[in-house]
Amino acid sequence: MPNRRKSKRLEIAVPLRLRLLGAGKHPPTIEIVTKNISPLGISIELQVNLTNGVLFIREGEKPVNLIPYLVLENKEVELEVTLPPYEKKVRARGRVIWYDFGSGEVSYYFRAGILFFLKQMEPEERKTWEEFVRNTALETGKLWQKVQIGGAYSFIAGVVIFLAGFASNLATTAKIGVLLSAIGLSSFIVAWWQYRSLILFKKFKIF
Repeated sequence: MPNRRKSKRLEIAVPLRLRLLGAGKHPPTIEIVTKNISPLGISIELQVNLTNGVLFIREGEKPVNLIPYLVLENKEVELEVTLPPYEKKVRARGRVIWYDFGSGEVSYYFRAGILFFLKQMEPEERKTWEEFVRNTALETGKLWQKVQIGGAYSFIAGVVIFLAGFASNLATTAKIGVLLSAIGLSSFIVAWWQYRSLILFKKFKIF
């Protein structure tokens, strides 16, 4: 099984219609959403059922037996992504570069990473996809930047409250200040890391 890609990806649910090429003569369409995206591809997570030792996908037109598809040497897919907010359609083909299975509380899941055949995409659709990913990354980065600023203010406020409580021998107030500053510092660090990673999409340095 290929290794997972080490690149930074955007956690976002985008609707798509997917067909597992090679899974029968007329592979049915599976309607799902992305788990995350990058300029070069997507990852997905499907709920599957285990029946008599066979894994079935039940999201779509009809149940799909996964086993014949997984034994294929080249696991290719055909997909159509619907981009918000104006529901633009982007069509692409790609191949599965990693996959795994797991079990949840009530069912099993199948996860997979799909690498697009970018050279086979229509130029306009490829441009639309890359701009969507980049703009989504930048908007997400702005949100993390706001969290970062909020964390800094919380940290400073916590320090001030701690010093005031310490100077006045108010133990409870001092403890509140310590707690607030700790929360602020943690928020700042997490937001700084997320913002730093996401902003790199702007230059397509990370895929």
